Amino acid sequence: MWWKRLLRIVIVLGGFWMVFNLFFSTIYPIATYVREDVKEKVAQNGGKYLSIKEIPIEFQLAVISTEDRRFYSHPGFDLRGIGRALYVNLEQGPSQGGSTITQQLIRNTILRQERSVERKAKELALAFALETQMSKREILELYLNAIYFGDGAYGAEQAAQTYFGKPLAELSYPEWTLLAGLPNAPSAYNPYVAYDLAKKRQREVLMNLVETKRLTEKEALDYLEAPLHFAKSGG
Repeated sequence: MWWKRLLRIVIVLGGFWMVFNLFFSTIYPIATYVREDVKEKVAQNGGKYLSIKEIPIEFQLAVISTEDRRFYSHPGFDLRGIGRALYVNLEQGPSQGGSTITQQLIRNTILRQERSVERKAKELALAFALETQMSKREILELYLNAIYFGDGAYGAEQAAQTYFGKPLAELSYPEWTLLAGLPNAPSAYNPYVAYDLAKKRQREVLMNLVETKRLTEKEALDYLEAPLHFAKSGG
């Protein structure tokens, strides 16, 4: 009978899911490991940990629109993003990774940065596991406290101090959008050494916000033209 086969499938999948959750919640508590790793990284680099409530929503949206537009809808990995990255890389050469915010968080905490098929497979699996054990808000919070922004700055708060000499909450919209573009290639987009590239990347962030209906094109261009006052000379 077809319904008996369906029932067996449901039982098997249910059993697998129970074992999966048990493993990543108790035997290998992935959420605990990631939290501890981020807190340790912040402390080691002399930064300040910010809760998600302390991170301006405008900055959050700028990062999400640029780094992982479907962050709130995917299960840790984005098949559309991976497909798009593969297409671009085949057409133009290696330039996109297709990694979600969750994958980047895994890569910057419990996995090494090495490039290999095995590491990528682990990254995908662990990103999915983390999403079953942690809310999206906490994943974003940890990511924004752990990611590298260049010039020795880890986390958004330290980046705000490094580039603009003030807390993240006190930055202007143009300053938030410049910072939001840095994690993709922090050394290449460092405004102290590559101001023109940093401004080009800021434009991409602003246009992403236009595409996601967060800004009008006029607002985006006005923000792009607004002066930026850096904490030290070079930008």
